[in-house]
Amino acid sequence: MSEIGRTVAAIDPAPHAPEQGQGARELFHEIVATPVKARRRVRWPVLIPVATVLAAAAVLSVVFIPADAPSGIAPAAALAFQRSGDDWIVSVKDLYADPERFAAEFKARGFDISLSIAPGSPSTAGHVTGGEFSEGANIEEESVDCESPGGRCAVSFRVPVGFTGSAQIWFARPARPGERYASAGDADATGELLHCVPFRGMTVDEVRAVLAKRDGSIEDFRVGERSDRAQQVPGNWFVKDAVPMAPGQVVVWAQPDRVQLTPEQTTYVKKRTAGCPKG
Repeated sequence: MSEIGRTVAAIDPAPHAPEQGQGARELFHEIVATPVKARRRVRWPVLIPVATVLAAAAVLSVVFIPADAPSGIAPAAALAFQRSGDDWIVSVKDLYADPERFAAEFKARGFDISLSIAPGSPSTAGHVTGGEFSEGANIEEESVDCESPGGRCAVSFRVPVGFTGSAQIWFARPARPGERYASAGDADATGELLHCVPFRGMTVDEVRAVLAKRDGSIEDFRVGERSDRAQQVPGNWFVKDAVPMAPGQVVVWAQPDRVQLTPEQTTYVKKRTAGCPKG
């Protein structure tokens, strides 16, 4: 098992206590899930930090070819390969390249590796969010360095020179305006719209007011045991959970009764708001 696999195997993929927002998390993944071929699968939680910071990579250059550029000009490489002993250090030069470009450049080196980099909410940008590997595949994260939650990220992986397996890796990048998230962290995680806001148990109107001050809004609601979609609910209903769905937008789980937090959930909220400004 690769270093990535060993790391993930030891981590509970739930980002917080199972009682906290489980329905929200499951529905989010149902909304954004894309079918993939069945193979040995490794899943990362969307909130875990990954690997050691790459001290030498301060800023990631993203190169775009103008649409009116002469047809003879080829786009810049999306990946950079540097030999290090018995491995290749593969650095991602263009976080916004199509998966086909990544696959083609890996194939040119003789590797059956695909890399899919999709928009993620600020707290997930710079994190590996999933992977699928053949038996014996040994690919390690060399480094991931992001300037800040939602900022530019420099990403690199270590691939053995003689690698003969296959692998798919999913990675979250900052979302551009108009993009919806393919992965999302907790709504109150660092960098998210409701960071430092103890929103669970607040009324819908209270949460809406906080979001408005942060140039955010509620996209729609989920209500009832089946998390049915609703465009509007009474403003005095109570917020049970929320999930980021796109820049400036969250989906809110709301109910008419007051929200009763379990001791575990209360501890989680205290940890999440530790260090936040008072009042």
